[in-house]
Amino acid sequence: MKQPELKLGLIGFGTIGKGLARAIAGGVAGRTQLSTVLVKPSNLETAVICLDELGLKTQITTDPEEFFAIETDLIVEAAGQQVVREYAARALQSGRDLLVCASGAFTDDVLYGQLVELAEQHGGRLLMPSGALAGIDALSGMALAGVEEVTITTRKPPHAWFGTPAEKLVDLSSITQPICLFEGSAREAANLFPQNVNVAATLAWAGIGLDRTISRVFADPSVSRNVHQITLRGVCGEISIEVCGKPSPDNPRTSALTAYSVIKTIRNLTASVVIG
Repeated sequence: MKQPELKLGLIGFGTIGKGLARAIAGGVAGRTQLSTVLVKPSNLETAVICLDELGLKTQITTDPEEFFAIETDLIVEAAGQQVVREYAARALQSGRDLLVCASGAFTDDVLYGQLVELAEQHGGRLLMPSGALAGIDALSGMALAGVEEVTITTRKPPHAWFGTPAEKLVDLSSITQPICLFEGSAREAANLFPQNVNVAATLAWAGIGLDRTISRVFADPSVSRNVHQITLRGVCGEISIEVCGKPSPDNPRTSALTAYSVIKTIRNLTASVVIG
């Protein structure tokens, strides 16, 4: 028997949101319907035009009350950490599942604990896609046996760091050699660069936690892509992975793969066969 159609509520209509809408319109996001989208007033016209061009009959609103009143099964956050803080609890309290792209918000242990408790109380699930990373399935499997060390090194071209705290650390427009912007825990990295290294938080939650996962962050003029190098060592062996992802044409801080990771996670919820 086929899984029933999944009704989605999407918060945000930037790079990830547009990619998801296109996938739903193209029939590659599984048995899904984009029921409603919550956007800022400044993004309303863009969302209306795009969804109309895609032929999606989606209710678009700038009013959170109207958004949550519409029947949906899954709320998708695609608008940043602040949105998680504002709306995640409400989504889970209503018994819906919640997919969070800005996993860096979960560096707040109190918030994360509250959301997990709400999910358990109301029968929802808290979902985190793998984003721009590879190997999350292997890491989470190895973590069951025991993982001793996990490191992620992120390298992005200098222009990808404009609009972040990196601008206060170095003159991004003039560097000619790789510059280490940060080295420390995944918790600190995700807090310092919330738009660039949510991947460190996702990796940490899949493995040995935010404080034991080491993150290194570089502005690197020698790369034109967003590069993530992951190494881990555990009871089952060692893994070394390098992902050289093309940046999104709309936002160089986000890898093009991120939206497809969200699409794949949603597609799996109604799929008859799930791999990984």
